Amino acid sequence: MNLDLVHALLVAADGQPYGFLKVRSADLIREVELMAAAGLIDSSLGRTDTESYAVINRVTDSGQAFLRAFKNQAPQVAELAFAEH
Repeated sequence: MNLDLVHALLVAADGQPYGFLKVRSADLIREVELMAAAGLIDSSLGRTDTESYAVINRVTDSGQAFLRAFKNQAPQVAELAFAEH
């Protein structure tokens, strides 16, 4: 799971006026699936004749806790990885 991308998706979904966010990129769809499996969001998957998509229906309490943990600062995954060595 890409924590920077997770943070960006959670912020985007949380900022939607009706609480849902539709994504179409295969990479984003996979990330949404992982986020749902981790309990950060409720989501649904769909497919039209020409594309697949995922919808973040709502940010869960766990997702809100993730956002609060990184309030005012996105996670710095690269810095964390280098700090361990």
